[in-house]
Amino acid sequence: MKRKTWFYALPLVLAVQGALAGTNLIADGGFESGSLLWSGAGGSVLALNSAAAFSGQNGLQLLSANTYCANGALYTLNATAFQPGKLYEFGARTRLGSGASADLRMGLIKNGAAPVYLDGYNATSKAYPDHWTRLFGAYIANFAPTDSLKLCISGGANIPTYLDEAFVRPLTTAEVGYQPPATLDYENLVQADGNRLVVGAAKTPFNGRGINVEAYNYGNDIPGTENAIDNFGWKNYDESSFQEIAGLGFNTVRLMMSFVVFEDNANPGVYKDEGWAWLDRNIQWAKKHNLRLLLDMHEPPGGGQLPNQLGLTTATKARLENLWAAIAQRYRNETTVLGYDLLNEPYTSDWFAYAPTLISKIRAVDPNHLIYIQPSYNPTDQGVAGKTYPLPFNNMVYDVHFYDTFASSDTGTTPYAGSVAAFKSELANEFDAFYDASTDSFPYPLNSGEYGVVHAKYAGEKNLGAEQWMVDLSAAMDYYGINRHMFAYHETRFGLYSGWQTYPGESTTVNVPMKAMVQALNNVPVTPGTDSLPDAPNFAPQTAVLRSTAVESAPVTISGVDKQIPINVYSGTYSINGGAYVSTAGTVKSGDVVKVKHTSSASYATKVSTKVIIGGAVGYFTSTTQDITPNTFSFATKTGVLTAKPVDSAPITVTGIDAATDISISAGSLYSINGTAFTSTAGTKTVKKGDTVVVRHTSSASYSASVTTTLTIGGVKGTFKSTTAAKDTTPVAFSFTALAGVAPSTVVESNTITVSGINAAAAISVTGTGAAYSINGGAYTSAAGTVNVNNTVKVRHTSSSKAGTAVTATLNIGGVKGAFKSTTR
Repeated sequence: MKRKTWFYALPLVLAVQGALAGTNLIADGGFESGSLLWSGAGGSVLALNSAAAFSGQNGLQLLSANTYCANGALYTLNATAFQPGKLYEFGARTRLGSGASADLRMGLIKNGAAPVYLDGYNATSKAYPDHWTRLFGAYIANFAPTDSLKLCISGGANIPTYLDEAFVRPLTTAEVGYQPPATLDYENLVQADGNRLVVGAAKTPFNGRGINVEAYNYGNDIPGTENAIDNFGWKNYDESSFQEIAGLGFNTVRLMMSFVVFEDNANPGVYKDEGWAWLDRNIQWAKKHNLRLLLDMHEPPGGGQLPNQLGLTTATKARLENLWAAIAQRYRNETTVLGYDLLNEPYTSDWFAYAPTLISKIRAVDPNHLIYIQPSYNPTDQGVAGKTYPLPFNNMVYDVHFYDTFASSDTGTTPYAGSVAAFKSELANEFDAFYDASTDSFPYPLNSGEYGVVHAKYAGEKNLGAEQWMVDLSAAMDYYGINRHMFAYHETRFGLYSGWQTYPGESTTVNVPMKAMVQALNNVPVTPGTDSLPDAPNFAPQTAVLRSTAVESAPVTISGVDKQIPINVYSGTYSINGGAYVSTAGTVKSGDVVKVKHTSSASYATKVSTKVIIGGAVGYFTSTTQDITPNTFSFATKTGVLTAKPVDSAPITVTGIDAATDISISAGSLYSINGTAFTSTAGTKTVKKGDTVVVRHTSSASYSASVTTTLTIGGVKGTFKSTTAAKDTTPVAFSFTALAGVAPSTVVESNTITVSGINAAAAISVTGTGAAYSINGGAYTSAAGTVNVNNTVKVRHTSSSKAGTAVTATLNIGGVKGAFKSTTR
């Protein structure tokens, strides 16, 4: 797989809301009250001016002789309004009244000391005369109620500087106002289904087309320097960025996060309210503009994972697990969240040995969201070399970043000369742990979390064919159904907007060819008055088709377009309006009827998929061959059965097949289908869906012993087990009816009893004067013997020679005794 050969420190970012709302500690940030609540310092002159208005009637005009913040516009803040330890955002709209450009600064003056600048690592903001830009910064309140506190904003030296929409506001969950859903809206949840992503129970296909947005990030893990506030890259994106991303046809954002927004190294595991507020706000923006958020842990505890970073240790693994579990717990029911990207470009030797632990911690609190995992970039990690894919979890997406030499070289001068076929081969190699050459497909959902081309290769710079590189790569990814997130919305070398520190729409460097290209790739109409994106061509899937057979789809009528649009087919052919089936590219228009045809698989229960791209809308026609592998089945075990006797199972019903399949049984046993005669002969294509099957075998000749029979239907095995009862020679208690008034010195017989409750021969004996017993009407005997279940037994003895005298004979069967008594008259 490809490795990035470049690395750069990535600054931290805090997004600011596109429109001011909620708490504002500046009483008249819009300057509409007509009262000037600001003051000028160091000779600066302030005035309300309609020309200075970004919106509304008025803005603030500042004219200053120098660019020092303390000598610009000042606003007195009430120190008691700040909550200690809370993060506050500061900002204003800015523009120049003349000149070319100027650097502006914003700071806090506490008790008359020098300003503390609020702009993080870059303390200035560019202002221009032809468009509005912004000042933005953040600060964690640490004020005493008695502190004197002023906000200062500098101007351009001797240049009219316009300010509007000034604000100071807390970044808290209460201020943002987001409430995580109490229940999961499954119908809006994106899930993995085979090798694709789908939405809800209807399994509506979801093709992830996204872009990276760099949010909180930083390039080191030195204790004391990792504080998020000290590293704000404060001009990256806001709500209007999400609106633009959606307008460019993207449907997802890979939100590049750092742990420092949630916790500090000095207080691991103590999660900050502003971190949740920040992520809450991103979710609100995404939800408003119909985008999904892929949460990417770009900087984990311990720092980035590329070779020059620290990597994961026992301690930082625990912190990473706990942080992901906290995020998953909070957003487990939020379907705007696409999934969790565990770790950006891990460089850890035991990544695939460790990852299941991390995944299990997430799944314990959120079993429903997708989990994205990238291979380790450490060549010693056997997760890649040993191809231990897939991990033993469902609902997973496997992710490989894609940068080739042409795309990532700023200095190369050789034009792009590749092709879609070359990219298909390269992608198969890039994702080689998943690639199935026999079907030219991938069995699991795939994502390329980063890919792109440096600015220098686009038209307007070296013009070396970057647009065609993106078109061909996109076509190859479409062929394989690979989801993707372009790198990046803003970034120095690859970004749609060049630089980490400028709001989109305010940057002086915009990659215009890239912007036009992604609109086209995402099927966004760019010509007013035309519509080239049709309604999705939904071809009904066919199931239980014959193997190696030509299969035609039902017809689909093209709609939703007002011009000729291209049609392409992959792994099949198509026909327009009943014409010949072809595989070459063509064109269609509204009202045309399209059918798709392909040859079904030569294997049972195997799907063949044909992709059709019509004007950018993607449709699939699938056929699945007959299934001769039934659902799993089992027979209830029978216990306590008699020895060496035929035993029949309870019936099972065959399900899960749509064609007749084979049946066989293990040696010495029999089966019956639908009550027919029992047989031991294997049947070819004998059993079908809905048939009932009973199994018979002879129980063991031993006590407490089992016999197991295996029935095989379509390769699926089920067992029937019978276990004989334990040996029992103790019968149910019995008794004989006493006789009275019998003649003296007479042979007297008892009534008959039936032996029950035993399953083996039991000892029998009799005691008493002249006593004997008879089994099953046989000869009487006084000798000890044995008796079996259901045998009948009678006892006899000679009555007493004396009148009114009793004689008793006692029968003993298996230790249970019964007495027969007679009394003379």
